[in-house]
Amino acid sequence: MKNNFIFLITALLLLSSCISTVKKSEPTRNEIDNIDIYLTADELIIEEELRDERIVEIYKDEIQDNCERKFFEVLNYYENGDYDISKVVFSNILENLEYLYGDKKVSDKVMLQEFWDKFADEKIKSSAINIFSIYESLFSEESNLADSNGNGHKELVIEKASETVPVKQNNKSYVYLEEKANEILSKYKIKPKKDFIIDVYESYNEYLTDKVGTREIYMRSLNYKNFISKQLSKENLDEILFYVPAIMTSYYNGRNNGGIWRVENLKIYRKIRDDVGASTALVIKNVKKLHTKSSILQIIATILSEGKYGLSDNEILKDIYTEDMADFLAMVVILSNPKDHGLKDSPIDSNKEKDYFASYDKYLKDPNKYVSSQKSSSNSSSSNYSKSYIRIKYKVRKNDNLDRIAKLFKVTISDIKKWNPRSTSRKYLYPGTEIYLRGYNFEYYKARNGDSIDRICKKFKMKKDDFKKINNLSKNTIYKGRRYIVRKR
Repeated sequence: MKNNFIFLITALLLLSSCISTVKKSEPTRNEIDNIDIYLTADELIIEEELRDERIVEIYKDEIQDNCERKFFEVLNYYENGDYDISKVVFSNILENLEYLYGDKKVSDKVMLQEFWDKFADEKIKSSAINIFSIYESLFSEESNLADSNGNGHKELVIEKASETVPVKQNNKSYVYLEEKANEILSKYKIKPKKDFIIDVYESYNEYLTDKVGTREIYMRSLNYKNFISKQLSKENLDEILFYVPAIMTSYYNGRNNGGIWRVENLKIYRKIRDDVGASTALVIKNVKKLHTKSSILQIIATILSEGKYGLSDNEILKDIYTEDMADFLAMVVILSNPKDHGLKDSPIDSNKEKDYFASYDKYLKDPNKYVSSQKSSSNSSSSNYSKSYIRIKYKVRKNDNLDRIAKLFKVTISDIKKWNPRSTSRKYLYPGTEIYLRGYNFEYYKARNGDSIDRICKKFKMKKDDFKKINNLSKNTIYKGRRYIVRKR
């Protein structure tokens, strides 16, 4: 009996051993849910090279299409003279194209060439203003004659209205400016006062500091230079008159600001204010009436001071040494010597130039056709703003948000987003971030003797805190001769 029991136990053990060697069946669904699955490192890794190729294959057409749409945005801003926004959107195109190359380092020009080869719109590709000329004009490096360090330069102190004004006169920038300014004035047999040259130098340095703004003025000027210069030459007028729009409107065309010449807002002129050809004919006709009796520089000084062209003989200033004239001469030096200031030419629209010549001749034949018969006002434009504005760089402060900034500068949040697509696409605006705004309701004011923040704010009906914010001031100190942003009166 005992032996039979032992035999039975042994048989059961053998049977159990055999069953364990049999392949297990597939687990049920419930069993799978309770199983922890572990994969080796090799099983988890996907080859990086294969992954990148797969991503590029899927998205390269989408990236191309997206960049093509953005390039049309660039064209729109560029042709309207909004070069700072053009540059921001163009930079976004370059960032998108970089995704196509992964870790591979490729130059901008190589990326743009491959992008341009695949560009769908053949009409755009064959036009004069192509992607390479725009890239060159927006991203070319600029040189600045001003020596910011001032090392090794002696300072000459000038006495001026019981105030000592130190001016670095022995640096290269001052010597250059003085030489060029004297060269211009000597044509009119004028030997300028030393104080006036110092004023011109201060304006000159301010323009050089605002590199983007000065470059925009130059590039806009190219659209009108050939046309206006030819018409001035025909009428035996000095070519220096061409630079008046640089100070009046920075060559920004628009009816509400009186066109590039800022023609007076009179009923008889309202049809021609934004017509470049007709308004140029009007300006030349009015200046020519006075030219034989007065120096062209005195006429320009009066135009800048009075803001009009319909001048009488007794209105002409005898003294050209005004602050407006100092600004004017500084700008003439820069625009008439573009290579010295790192300014490069860009293609112009020849069709628009033909229109300027045509409307010029049309106005001369029958000026009455341009006399407005409508009762219009400065508010008749469908645009929310005048096209005349100054470019403002604003540094975001603590507690700022887009709504507060928009109210401060009297623009809309959508405007700020449009002008600063990269900065405003982030979730937060961090203190210190610089954004660019169009100051449609602002202008520049140069501080004079006796000025203070309180006096300036009272004069232009501004809050002191707003003035300091807009001008990025942390103290209550202002400096004579420096330009500050103020509200238009």
